[in-house]
Amino acid sequence: MLSKTIQVLKYLLLEYHFYFFSITLLSVLLIYSHNETLALEKELVRINEEFQMNLVTSEKRQKTYDEKMEQQHAEIERMIKEIH
Repeated sequence: MLSKTIQVLKYLLLEYHFYFFSITLLSVLLIYSHNETLALEKELVRINEEFQMNLVTSEKRQKTYDEKMEQQHAEIERMIKEIH
């Protein structure tokens, strides 16, 4: 029974080796592509997180700058009133 199974497998392998090779190659390419997609998605998540941190930092800096400008503007207005 085992020898008959081996003979059948040998026949199939010899007869359809191109198809087996093609299916194997396509499977490997599919797995590789999937792994690369996962790696790119992780990188995209990391870049988005970094972008969000930079955006928050930028907004804080802009708010601080605006407050400082308002204070300086108010100080200049006060000095102008003192001069007149």
